Amino acid sequence: MDYDYRVNDVIRVNVSDTKPYAAFITTKNGQKGLLHISEISDNYIKDIEKIIEKGDEINVIILEIDENDGFLRVSYKRVPEEQKFTTHLNNRKLPETTTADFRPLEDNLEKWIQNAVEKMEKVKND
Repeated sequence: MDYDYRVNDVIRVNVSDTKPYAAFITTKNGQKGLLHISEISDNYIKDIEKIIEKGDEINVIILEIDENDGFLRVSYKRVPEEQKFTTHLNNRKLPETTTADFRPLEDNLEKWIQNAVEKMEKVKND
């Protein structure tokens, strides 16, 4: 079957419904698709509706097109930054996603281990 879109196209879609695990999307030509929660951000998302709501228009990149029915599997997090223009139904811009930074943990780990060892030695000697 022939469709208007191809894998790796960045397209604007409407969020037609949300579930705890995904957002369902519809293209301007009526094709349906799924945006899985893992394709929204690299960060943990507890509540998908705090990020994407029914009625939002978002840009997504096509990952896969089912050759039988044209159903799209799409990603938001893989859209190039300059193409992530996105508007909530109530005209709020989607929050920026950031990558987690674990350097503060790494920087403090040795100090925390040393403190724990000192506490254990103190308890052992008392």
